Amino acid sequence: MHITQHAHDRMTQRGLSRRLVDFTLRHGRVEGDRHVLDRNESRRLIDELEEELRLARRVHDRGGVAVVDSGDTLITAYNVPNKPRDHQRRRGHGGHSHG
Repeated sequence: MHITQHAHDRMTQRGLSRRLVDFTLRHGRVEGDRHVLDRNESRRLIDELEEELRLARRVHDRGGVAVVDSGDTLITAYNVPNKPRDHQRRRGHGGHSHG
């Protein structure tokens, strides 16, 4: 999004970073031509993001989760198996000297 010189000057005067403005554009409620993220909305957003973070940590702790669907039907779900990465890496490097 293009930022006018006026908006840039006001953001600088008010200590509002581009990231903070972009965040407000993404998450704020629309009131006419404004996007507003007030204390109540930000508290609700914090609660939602904390729940998302909790779930992401649970997925990470499991090593990943896979879900198979066919449009609107869930077929199965499972923990992502650990791949033998070290074995795959060593496969081409058997340690044999060719010379």
